[in-house]
Amino acid sequence: MILLSISIFWLSVCVDPISADPPITVEAHVGSTALLPCNLSKVFTQTPVIRWRADNEFVFERSFNDTHEGPGYEGRVDVPGDELHKGNCSLVLKDVRITDHTFYKSFMVVHVEATNAKDTEISKVQLDVFQSVSAQVGSTAVLPCDWRHLSIQTPHVEWRAGDEIVFERLGKESFQGKGYEGRVDVPEEELLKGNCSLVLKNVSVTDETLYSSYIVVKNINKLVQNIKLSVSGMED
Repeated sequence: MILLSISIFWLSVCVDPISADPPITVEAHVGSTALLPCNLSKVFTQTPVIRWRADNEFVFERSFNDTHEGPGYEGRVDVPGDELHKGNCSLVLKDVRITDHTFYKSFMVVHVEATNAKDTEISKVQLDVFQSVSAQVGSTAVLPCDWRHLSIQTPHVEWRAGDEIVFERLGKESFQGKGYEGRVDVPEEELLKGNCSLVLKNVSVTDETLYSSYIVVKNINKLVQNIKLSVSGMED
């Protein structure tokens, strides 16, 4: 049984989503550089004002010869001015982190006054961030997970493969998902140190998938890591 079920100054903003392209998905490894695509429908004689947001958080803005970077994105994001002149408003995101795993939107500010701004939505991008782990059939795989900033005495960790629970631990109590019985664990003593890595024994070809780890705080799942497990080799 499962254990437990920069700031942007807005006086007035009008968003026009009609011209936005359909959402696309971009995958990136932790530590890599991701390119979130964005293209303007026409080339402007003057550099347009481009703004990127992640959910409701400010990520980046380029306005004429000035740029602004959101908290946590300093030194990692850019929309190159020379590319923007060509109509390419793609966001370059360096040193990708698991916390970058979210939904992004780009906007063009088409009209700005002292008390009014009109944004036209351009693109929607889902950035999926993961690490890769390889394992041989029959071996033991360790899917890394680190949560060093624990603020609770009894951590609650949950590992999932898609919508299915693989493993869950709250203190000494644990739950193993269907097909993983006797093969998975997050040792309690390691979890107390902030190590929420999943130990997966006797790896099989059916274990090849994307795994996600969460720390559960007040019934809210906080994503810690995405791991793409690749399985190779056959037992003789």
